[in-house]
Amino acid sequence: MATFVLVHGSWGGGWVWDRLRPLLESAGHTVLTPTLTGLAERHGLSSPDVGLGVHSREIAELLESEGVENAILVGHSYGGMVITGAAALAADRVGQVVYVDAFAPVTGESAFTMLPWLEKAFADAPGPAEWEVAPLDPGLLGADDEGAAWLASRLTPMSRFTHEEPLGPGSEEVLASRAVTYLYCADQALFTDIAASAEKRGFRVVALPDVTHVDLLTSPHILERELLNLV
Repeated sequence: MATFVLVHGSWGGGWVWDRLRPLLESAGHTVLTPTLTGLAERHGLSSPDVGLGVHSREIAELLESEGVENAILVGHSYGGMVITGAAALAADRVGQVVYVDAFAPVTGESAFTMLPWLEKAFADAPGPAEWEVAPLDPGLLGADDEGAAWLASRLTPMSRFTHEEPLGPGSEEVLASRAVTYLYCADQALFTDIAASAEKRGFRVVALPDVTHVDLLTSPHILERELLNLV
């Protein structure tokens, strides 16, 4: 049986996987759904210097502390930045890497450099502290009314540095020797260019029709199918 490590995206927490986790567990797999520092129930730990490096290290440390081997790292949206960094830090514990409509950076790239429009969107969404960003409306990312309400009720502000900090070195070598899958929402332009870059890098790329960026969280059966196909 596999061990899935599901890493959430911006403003979320381990709770975003509440609908997917039992589906994978019912198939006999182990599922870890950590909350990144500074978000959700850990929002009290948020600070200006909480960024990609902090988040990448804590996922790598989770793999070590839990004794995980051959982990299937899964990252949604900003979570793709995090699993890339974690793979470089804990290569011996990573079996597969799965990007779910997510950032798939190379050394030196940040979320802002990969999606330049995002920096302005963040500037237009100030959080309670000057270094934080308030959650964007899930409805703008394709959520239906029920899904938008479920997400919006629990999203928390996050440090802007998470999207400013560039990826450190080492991930390209690791990913070149692992099975890497890139899933993207074909009918939404959000990560289309990044999916094209992923294909050029030799990743297995799967286009998901008729599903939005947040549908993957609120209606998880498509993602369940794709992940179970990996094992």
